[in-house]
Formats: sequence, structure tokens, C-alpha cells
Amino acid sequence: MHALTKLMPLALAGLAFALPEPLEKRAPTAYDDNFDDLKTSVVTPQLFPVGLYHGIQYGGVVVLEPIQGAASVVPHSPPHHAGAAGPIDLLQLGTITLNTYAQLVRGPGVKSFDLQSLYFGLGTDTGSTEGLAQGGTLAVTGFDINDKQIPTVSLSYAPVGSQNQPLKFATFPDTYKNLKNASIGVATSEPVTERTYIALDNVKHINHS
Repeated sequence: MHALTKLMPLALAGLAFALPEPLEKRAPTAYDDNFDDLKTSVVTPQLFPVGLYHGIQYGGVVVLEPIQGAASVVPHSPPHHAGAAGPIDLLQLGTITLNTYAQLVRGPGVKSFDLQSLYFGLGTDTGSTEGLAQGGTLAVTGFDINDKQIPTVSLSYAPVGSQNQPLKFATFPDTYKNLKNASIGVATSEPVTERTYIALDNVKHINHS
């Protein structure tokens, strides 16, 4: 009995050593996407898509560097901002039709993301950043990791001038958490909705992996 008592702690210690340790849960990571470290061309920005950036796959979005003195809108944090323009097809989300649109999709290794805020503006799509600022409305929606469509948020942009206009700041409600994707599109604009480009900068999001 005395020998068995001595062996018990050793057996328990061996069992504890053999049990696998729980997997470490990664802490959420916050990002501020300003696109300033990405390459682009002032003349042919369409050749420089954003692609995968800070864990988010940006669809339909290129890197823009405004033409000094002739830009429709200017970055919130120079020298670059992102822009979506020239859609081939219209995106239909329920009863909402988005003309020009950008899509943010979780990248490899990212289970979900929270969309917190961004700066945005609207301008004439001329194939470069040269053009006129335009007033209009963006519609933002998306789907969470349970494939549930989140409520649409409308963002209005009303520039006071025609060129070199600042971007407008917008935040998103708590429903924009645990997303697998988000779509940002032109719902209305003047004068021509189909030829309006969306400027985006300082897109803040939190990635969960």
C-alpha cells in the first residue's frame, strides 16, 4: 500500500504531461488600410489592383495617386487612396442595385472581420484620378459568417467644390462584426451613376483568425 501511494503522484504527473495543451487563440488584429505602401501609376492606376491587403481581399479596387491640382477627390492620408470604378456588371443585393462597387472579402487565415470605419468620396470615372467630384450615396452591406445579410448602411457624399475635395469619415454599427464579406457600392450619384468612381481611404477593420 505504501509503494502504491508513492507511485500515484508519478502516474498523475505522467498523465498530465501526456494531455495535449489547448490550442492558443489568437488575439484580434486591428488594421488601418491606407494603401500608401502599395505601388501605382498616376496615368494607368487600373494596372495596380489592391488585391490581398492586411488579410482582406479587395475586389474591383485599384491603388490611386491623385494628379496634383486636377483630382476630383484627395486622399485622407496621402499619397494614395483606393478606388473602385468602371463596373462591367451591376451587383444586385436584394432590392438594392449597386453600380460601381468594391468588395471586401476575408482572406486566407481570417475567420471573420469587423468593419469599423473608413473615409470615402465620389468622383467622375475617367480612367485616372483626373475629374470632378460628385455628390451621391453609397450603400454598404454584406454577409456575416452565418450567411446572414447585414442591414444596409447608406453614406451620403456632398462635395462643396468640383476638384481636390476631401473624403468624408463614416463609422459602422455593431452589426458590421464577424463578417465574411462586405460590398460598398454607388446607389445614386450625379450626373451619371454608371460612371462614378468610389474613393476609399483609412479603412479600419479588425481581423479574427
